[in-house]
Amino acid sequence: MSGSTESRQTFSLPPELERSAPRDVGLTAGGRVLIVAAWLLAAAAFVGGVALYLEAERQSQAASDFDQRSVTASAVVDRLWRKNSDEDKPAFAAFHFDANGVLVSGESRLPLRQWRRLSTGSTVPLRYLPENPSRFVLAGQRRGGMPFAVPYVISSLLAALAIGCFAAVQWQRRLLSEGRSARAVVTAVRKHKGSHGTSHREIVYEFRVLAGTTATGKAAAGKAHGVGSKISVVYDPERPKRNRPYPFSLVTLNREW
Repeated sequence: MSGSTESRQTFSLPPELERSAPRDVGLTAGGRVLIVAAWLLAAAAFVGGVALYLEAERQSQAASDFDQRSVTASAVVDRLWRKNSDEDKPAFAAFHFDANGVLVSGESRLPLRQWRRLSTGSTVPLRYLPENPSRFVLAGQRRGGMPFAVPYVISSLLAALAIGCFAAVQWQRRLLSEGRSARAVVTAVRKHKGSHGTSHREIVYEFRVLAGTTATGKAAAGKAHGVGSKISVVYDPERPKRNRPYPFSLVTLNREW
């Protein structure tokens, strides 16, 4: 008991946390990397979104052009095959057709229902471009194109990632600048298993806020963290559940001159 009391008395908060709020906060190396990544993601959201939209528009125009200028022909099935008999495995057909005296060979993936109705030597209608017979589609199919929703989805995802990066830095910046410091005690260390056999440790800690009540938090565990160890935390005085062990990964206190 006396040893625990002595340990508690000798533990002191880092002196820089004793500064009055708002504290002058800067970025760590990790924070600068995250900000750069956020700007790159934001740029990719804009540039990539525009580029994908233009590509979707080009593909849509190409499909419309094919529909207008293509002509019909009958293809003779040469071979039918599947990789195996599983219902979810694709079915293919190889065939040939006459394009104004030119024999053209090709193959295509088919819906299983259509594939089962075919046999070697049977015919299937298709459409092709007279000036380029290698561009063809079987009846019932359409030349594929990128859906116009794709650019918006990809752009939105990249923008969301960028906003998340900025928000993570801003959250730590605000907490370190305006938060209150406290001594915390690690009450538990948990091990979580991830995918591919990976695992990580998490600490649970508790501390007293200025009002005298006890608050808790959790964070990734360092090698030196064990049950009963003392750590420094910074918490939001208005919402003590918003807290984080010090030092922070993305922001740091600037040196006072």
